[in-house]
Amino acid sequence: MMKKIPNLDQLKKVKKVEAPPFLLTRINAKIMANQAENLPTSWKWAGALAFGLMICLNIFGLKTGNQPPGNQIGIVTLADGLQMSDSNQLYYE
Repeated sequence: MMKKIPNLDQLKKVKKVEAPPFLLTRINAKIMANQAENLPTSWKWAGALAFGLMICLNIFGLKTGNQPPGNQIGIVTLADGLQMSDSNQLYYE
């Protein structure tokens, strides 16, 4: 059996109120005003330039790269750098 909530009867006394006229129109106007706000063109260009510069620096970094000393390549270098084993053996038996 459900326990009766003491203040539940008070909610039955709440009556519906009428919304002020043009409330929906005002809400739509505020939504449209927020959508109309855009970044200035100079900020867009600055962001695009910064992004492009970042991409160019990353490509340059990959091309000149830190070549590992000796004949180690790829996964061997990564495993040595992380002090891990480069073998596929899961257990030492």
